[in-house]
Amino acid sequence: MKATNRELPQAIIEAAEKTLHAKDRLVVRAYGFIPVTEYFMRDFIKKILAKFNRPELAPAIGMIIKELTVNAAKANFKRILFIENNIDVENPADFERGMKIFREAISESMALEYGKKAKNARLNVHATFDFDENRLIVEIRNNLPMSRIEEERVREKFAQAMRCNDIAEFMMENVDETEGAGLGLILSLMALKSSQIDPHVLTISTNYESETIARVEIPFNEKYQPRRARAHDSAVA
Repeated sequence: MKATNRELPQAIIEAAEKTLHAKDRLVVRAYGFIPVTEYFMRDFIKKILAKFNRPELAPAIGMIIKELTVNAAKANFKRILFIENNIDVENPADFERGMKIFREAISESMALEYGKKAKNARLNVHATFDFDENRLIVEIRNNLPMSRIEEERVREKFAQAMRCNDIAEFMMENVDETEGAGLGLILSLMALKSSQIDPHVLTISTNYESETIARVEIPFNEKYQPRRARAHDSAVA
């Protein structure tokens, strides 16, 4: 059944509307990614983009935010499952064993079960929407760092995705089935490319201590330079 805003507490709806009119930041905290959360985020994105006359970007940005949020929630679920199965995330052989267990466990019922476990363990996902007339910045944070193995795999997926022009090409090159073969990432990067947005505005990083951050910065006009472009210009200068 499709979710609607009628399933949301009125206080959340009112807070979102107030944030939209004030052009203030909105922070959403979740422990999983249920349909009503997806509906709320997609609807809020649509309203932001309509407000700044970029409604055509709504399907692509909505899809990207969903992928990043689902990935963050799954990262928390995976870590709980690894702890339950005594998996050492820094040991390559043990990590592969854990990933096999995780792939076999993924299901709708797992999302509900591990969403509750994540809440009990205080492992959450924070989505921050920061916007004005020049850009939209969305950061998806989960309060667990990536392991070195996980970060290396993310970098490999980025490099593979950047080399490809479409999903078919990516699938031909990428035979690694770990965590869905990075399809969410390639879909996100392809969505940016098809919207005439530099895919480098999407980044994923960790501080190795307490959190992992997925960040996407969407320009609303040609004059605005995303953070990555500004950093590059400074380095060249």
